Amino acid sequence: MMFRWTLALIPMFANERNRMTKHFIPHLLVVLLAGATAHAQMSASEPPKRFNRVFSWGRLTDEDTARRFSRIGVTDIQVANNEQLALARKYGMIPYCGTFTPRGPHGQAMSSEEEKHFAYINGLDLKGRPSSEKNAEIDKRRLERKHRYGGEPVASLDTINSVRIPCFGSDVDYTLSRKSIDAICSRVDGVQGIFFDYIGYSNFKGCYCEQCLAAYKAYLTEKGLEDTAKHKNEFYRDRLVTYCNDMIGYVKSQHPDFKVVIHVYPTFLPEPLYGNRLKADFCGQTVAWYFPWDAVKIRQYTRVTVMEQDKYFTGARGVPFVGLNRRPGSLWVKDAATLDSELRTILASGGDTLMVCNGNDMIEPGIDKVFATYCGVGIDSQGQPSDNK
Repeated sequence: MMFRWTLALIPMFANERNRMTKHFIPHLLVVLLAGATAHAQMSASEPPKRFNRVFSWGRLTDEDTARRFSRIGVTDIQVANNEQLALARKYGMIPYCGTFTPRGPHGQAMSSEEEKHFAYINGLDLKGRPSSEKNAEIDKRRLERKHRYGGEPVASLDTINSVRIPCFGSDVDYTLSRKSIDAICSRVDGVQGIFFDYIGYSNFKGCYCEQCLAAYKAYLTEKGLEDTAKHKNEFYRDRLVTYCNDMIGYVKSQHPDFKVVIHVYPTFLPEPLYGNRLKADFCGQTVAWYFPWDAVKIRQYTRVTVMEQDKYFTGARGVPFVGLNRRPGSLWVKDAATLDSELRTILASGGDTLMVCNGNDMIEPGIDKVFATYCGVGIDSQGQPSDNK
């Protein structure tokens, strides 16, 4: 009896379910769509997340540039003299005395193939030609070879442009490096730190001069290792890291209150994001280069830079670095839309500090609006960076 009664109810429940589905589901969809629309409208009206600290590799040339840097949110910048120091202080920016680059008794050595490439992309065979003609030919060659200006190569062979980085491994007892740091740090009284740059290898892998090769051989013997690509990469990485950290340590020993800001450049191909091994106060690691990088790479590199910033040293701060160029030539010109997308991706990936070079391109018309939106005081009713800072 109970079984027959239950069977009789099944069609009734089925019909009721169909009626509920017919009336309820459309109403549910309306509610969900309305909620999504409201959320989208709310998100669109909310101000975007912003960077709270911005390091620029630009220069304060006069009152106007200082004001413009301040308006777009620059907080940390280099100064070359007392006038620039005063401008930095007036507009609330932290001043640094300049940039330390490696020192050594001679330039780094590359393989014969790398040396030929270096000579070609830098037009070493074009001596005597008019500058305009020479520069046009160099641009042509760099475009042809897909040169990336010290960033991660896209071609099978690339080297850094024009600069022959000194062999810092041959600077015995850091005699030349210490002397350079002393000179830079004494230029302007009252600065609060120093920038580091160009500490890397001209071929992005290592230096092959007699001293470096002898040091590598001694390294293998001491540790009982075979000559493999893995061990060579570790040797040159550790040599690079040791030099950086020793130089940072020297700055701190002479100027305990100084902050050391470094950009990891040129790239070290075996480990592009080795910067978390450095004890700089602020370590800029490239997350978006002068040439287009896809959002997946920008997001991944930002997360490593930020999330692994204190993996080796407590208090070290990882700073996402963005390359920006506005001058035509073989170096790609980044537009405002691309920059906007990059900054949004970095913010969404956990970045809250930023480092930019070329610094003076940050205040170019149109570009300045992007930085004002995500770093500075915002945009006024006429669509220009606000003047109320």
